[in-house]
Amino acid sequence: KSHGFYLQHAKETCLVGRKGSDPPGMVGNIASDIIYSERRGQSQKPVEIYEIIEQLVPNGSYLEIFARRNNLRDGWVSIGNEL
Repeated sequence: KSHGFYLQHAKETCLVGRKGSDPPGMVGNIASDIIYSERRGQSQKPVEIYEIIEQLVPNGSYLEIFARRNNLRDGWVSIGNEL
């Protein structure tokens, strides 16, 4: 078996994007590049990722793509084929 069999769920990439200039109230350098968190349910993201994004752009517009029912969060637009 290859290393992917053992490590494929050890990390997840999160991309944060913006269009145009920085949004009002944006705060930079608020968190580390690495989040250490207890494993939650299948495909459940760590709560810390939402908190970091919300600190980065307070009162912003938030979108989660490929969302699932267990990742719904107030104030976020969630889209996905499993909702």
